[in-house]
Amino acid sequence: MRQHWLRLTGRRRSIAFRLATAPGVVLHELAHRLSCLLVGVPVTEVAYFQLTGPPGYVRHTMPPRWSTAVLIALSPAVGNVTVAATLLLYSLAVYTATGLIGVAGGLALWWVAIAALIHSLPSTTDLGTVWAATTARWYRLPLAVVVGPLYALRRLAGHIGSYRLTVPLSLAAFGGLAALAGLSPHTFFDCVLAGRWGCWAGAPRFGAMVSAASELLSHLRTLYPTGNAP
Repeated sequence: MRQHWLRLTGRRRSIAFRLATAPGVVLHELAHRLSCLLVGVPVTEVAYFQLTGPPGYVRHTMPPRWSTAVLIALSPAVGNVTVAATLLLYSLAVYTATGLIGVAGGLALWWVAIAALIHSLPSTTDLGTVWAATTARWYRLPLAVVVGPLYALRRLAGHIGSYRLTVPLSLAAFGGLAALAGLSPHTFFDCVLAGRWGCWAGAPRFGAMVSAASELLSHLRTLYPTGNAP
């Protein structure tokens, strides 16, 4: 009876976690699907989100090249992190709103960003395929330096629990992105509790970075008019 109760509780927790991070699952599988489309690998079956079984999957034919297999397998790491960083910076430096709905909109952007980070790691199957392809030819072994750390991280997640590893790492990465934006927690909570998302007038450090980049581009256009750029 106790074992049955534990299995039922574990299943409910799994479903609740999938629902809570559903945007990340969809973005993960969408990255696989788009990368297959980009490199011309036929896709046989797709499930962007499921409550039972694997959270999602993209089944495709065997990639003809090692580089193609790597691109498909690692695409969520690039795609999900890019989406998360874009949403966070947009929510801090661009998006402004007042009232409960406005604050909820800002928090929704954060929800999708955190969910994207949690599901940014390639699956065990994806990395297993890439690892096998990497070690199958002696001249590819130096590339294990690239694939090896991710493969080891995923194996570690399999031992201690995937979510126990990815959730803390994702929250740490999210905190790092927020720190990069230069917004203090005190200012953030003051604005949110007052119902004024964005009253910090954008993330100061991020705004300074954008201004510096714009000035650099303007300077380059002055030095190198259109058609004469180096």
